[in-house]
Amino acid sequence: MNDPSATPVDIDEQRNWLNDYRVKAAASWSEIAKRINIPAGTISQFGAASYKGDNDKIAQALYRFRQTLAQQAALTIDAPEAPHFFESETSKQLVTMLAFAQRGRIVVAALGPGLGKTKTAAHYQACTTNVFRATMSPSTAGVNNMQIEVLESLGEKNPVGTPQKLSRRIREIVSNLRGALIIIDEAQHCSEKALEEIRSWHDATGVGIALFGNVGVLQRLEGGDRRGAFAQLFSRVSLKVVRALPLHLDVDAMAHAWGIFAEDLIAYLRKICMTPGGLRSGTMALELAYMVAASNKRDLAVSDLQDAWTQLSSRTVLA
Repeated sequence: MNDPSATPVDIDEQRNWLNDYRVKAAASWSEIAKRINIPAGTISQFGAASYKGDNDKIAQALYRFRQTLAQQAALTIDAPEAPHFFESETSKQLVTMLAFAQRGRIVVAALGPGLGKTKTAAHYQACTTNVFRATMSPSTAGVNNMQIEVLESLGEKNPVGTPQKLSRRIREIVSNLRGALIIIDEAQHCSEKALEEIRSWHDATGVGIALFGNVGVLQRLEGGDRRGAFAQLFSRVSLKVVRALPLHLDVDAMAHAWGIFAEDLIAYLRKICMTPGGLRSGTMALELAYMVAASNKRDLAVSDLQDAWTQLSSRTVLA
């Protein structure tokens, strides 16, 4: 790569490339502008050779963009595309749980990282009706921010108001829907009061509630001196799935989704996925391993997975 500010850049060459790229990409000037981070009016005038400003500056920006494209193209490898969603034993259990929750129940999934809970929730939402998913974070721990997140998932634009008004609006929306389900993803971030507010929606309307989070969400509900605080919510939990690590069947399903059926590859992939990070660690290892194999112009081998895992996790040694 070259620094365009230190290397002469041919303005006409960049202009010709831009116009050719726009045709091949079938992109509008506004789309091109977003990719290069230059105003649409400016880049279109540059392409028409009518820009009165600093043409050299625009040419340098285009040169950098071309180098970006070249670098991305260099990473393109002859490997299966990482599957966005695949059915695993754990995902099938979660789908069953969500279907049960949609009948007006409260369910809890407490899973370790990288077991596919968020992708399963998104897949279920995409495949069914009246399912709404709100993702919590440290900034939405309180009642008011949690309510805003849920209302936005229900389709409300810029919801505002007191906590009482916001909950009233949530109850109104779900009461007018048949079989409504609210999935609270990353529910471990919800405060005690926020969880109780969610429980109150279920009690008032019968809306289904699915609390998806890490193992901490269930520990909060049933452990230590917190159990009394969550007694009303915990007593309403109809189903729960608790799993810290993926099942071997989950890893096998991921391998098959990648087009991998060799027993030695699957066996090593299982070892990777049984470390913190679960299937997510396996996905990252596969992506890197395919790059290693492609650079050597051969099919994927166990040694490629071993090399990939060594680069990804210097502290974890797999026997």
